[in-house]
Amino acid sequence: MPFLRVLIILIFAGNVAHARANPAESCLHALSDGDADTALAQAEQALVQQQNQRDLLLCKGRAELNLGRGEDALKSFTAAELQAKTGNERMVTDLLKGNAYKALGQFAQAQSSYEAALALAVQEKNQKFQVISNLLAGEAAMQQEQLPQAQEYYEAALRLAGNNNERADANEHLAQLKAKQGLYDNAIEHQVKALVMQTSDGSFDAYANAGLELGYLYIGAKDFNNAERSLNKIIDKAREAEDGYWTAKGYYYLGLNFIAAKQADKARDALNEAREIGEAIGAEKLTAEVNLQLQNLSQH
Repeated sequence: MPFLRVLIILIFAGNVAHARANPAESCLHALSDGDADTALAQAEQALVQQQNQRDLLLCKGRAELNLGRGEDALKSFTAAELQAKTGNERMVTDLLKGNAYKALGQFAQAQSSYEAALALAVQEKNQKFQVISNLLAGEAAMQQEQLPQAQEYYEAALRLAGNNNERADANEHLAQLKAKQGLYDNAIEHQVKALVMQTSDGSFDAYANAGLELGYLYIGAKDFNNAERSLNKIIDKAREAEDGYWTAKGYYYLGLNFIAAKQADKARDALNEAREIGEAIGAEKLTAEVNLQLQNLSQH
């Protein structure tokens, strides 16, 4: 769900990017550069001089969350909540608290926080945050196997969506839900809609992710020919774009397809291709997943 993640980051950054003198500016820049350690250090240093400054506490919590320190992040967001003066500020804090609870595996608490954010989004007539809150609340419900409730949230997000990126994101969530229910025809229908929208309006990352997930759904449906066709299309597009990550991930999914189709030699070739590219670009997590599949193949 790349669009949802990017959207949240952009909105949160926009909420505090209103002045050069903003005390959280350096922390936010470090976060946007992917340097959570530096972001945390800068926030902590600034908080010595400006205790309980809301923007600093929010940035500190986000850095802690990125570093896997969910309890610390929750404390930072709770402290920031006390400084919130408007409905929109409380809404942002509730979303971030929900993310911290989710990282801690406390999905009921996460859902409650997202629902609180949703209520504030409705109160503030903030349609974009209504979409975000519905999707996040639905994810938390999914984690608790509350599938009918998750579907209600996702369908609400789809109704509220104001552009193709948001509609694609909602359709992708619905596709995941239907796949979890074993309803692969419905899942594929939603994912095809998402792919069409990402093709016309999304970034290349969003398009490639949607295409690979469509292939993965075909694997779940045991439609291996369509899976192979869909995955090869994304691999070709990624090669044309000289995007090593999506090329490698495409070969990884292609390997999974051949494993499911009981074509071990083809699976091994695809996975070796994924590993070679993954190692070349330093995609450690993806390469580890590929190596695990190769190891499993070698044992059969």
